[in-house]
Amino acid sequence: MALMPEASRASAIPAARNLVLAALFLAIDAWLWLVLPALLGRSAWLGWTLVPAVLATTSYWALLHEGIHALLHPDRRVNDGVSRLLAIGFPAPFAVLRFGHLKHHRFNRTAIDRSEVYDPERCSRLRAGLHYYPQLLIGLYLQEVMALLLVWLPRGAILALAGRIRSAPGLPPLAPSVERQLLGRETLRGMRRDSAMALALIATSAWLYGPRIWMLVLALGGRGLLISLADNAYHYGTPLHRPAADVRNARDLALPGWASTLILHFNLHAVHHRHPALPWSRLPAAATPDALRAAPPYLAAMLAQLRGPIARTRLAELEDGGH
Repeated sequence: MALMPEASRASAIPAARNLVLAALFLAIDAWLWLVLPALLGRSAWLGWTLVPAVLATTSYWALLHEGIHALLHPDRRVNDGVSRLLAIGFPAPFAVLRFGHLKHHRFNRTAIDRSEVYDPERCSRLRAGLHYYPQLLIGLYLQEVMALLLVWLPRGAILALAGRIRSAPGLPPLAPSVERQLLGRETLRGMRRDSAMALALIATSAWLYGPRIWMLVLALGGRGLLISLADNAYHYGTPLHRPAADVRNARDLALPGWASTLILHFNLHAVHHRHPALPWSRLPAAATPDALRAAPPYLAAMLAQLRGPIARTRLAELEDGGH
């Protein structure tokens, strides 16, 4: 992974643009959760404004992702404060989102982070699909939202649940990391405080929408679809991790320049995995022309995941040859 001196890293962050974007996404959240339902009595046609609010999801997540990597703002307190506000409107605990994403970087394409891969000696493709498709279409987002409730469990119960997360030979169990990074007194208190605010926001919004609550459900369903569908598209069918190799198997996806900018160059995902310390504005300069020419179209890569689970044996050649 490319390292950048701290001073250079801080100066590279487009802090002013990021704060403007954060203000925009927080305004979208205010509209989605509070303002729109209060105005629906005047005109139900205002419900159509939920469409652009949902379509902004990928850009919203891309900025939150910058916060996860401490690239939203050079001042860590501002970075984490703004990120936590964005996460409340997402809604999910920011610390959980950060934990999960950074573990993805560490364990990418290992046995615990390749959602489309199944072992045909242990289960059928049909059985694998029964798990895969719900996860692909909304399951990931639901898990993140459910964390709002899980953080209220006793500390021991959270550790017990973490202990049930599957690991694999040669990989460390996740429970010690959960205990160390999420269950410290201050961290757990902060997650519960954020959860209380998010749950209060959800309850208030549900009351304001009243009989039109279906609009909010559809909007969150659209947000969940976009989040879950995009999560593994950059890794679907890529070579599996091999012992003693790095875990940066990812692909860039092709988009017109304006569209790439609109989602903060999140489509340059292979570049991000090679250089996770680079802010979004620096990713295009780090991309190689040959890699960009070989990048599959963005929409095609998203839809390719609908082909379903892939047998471990089908990826053997890629695994043996590396990325």
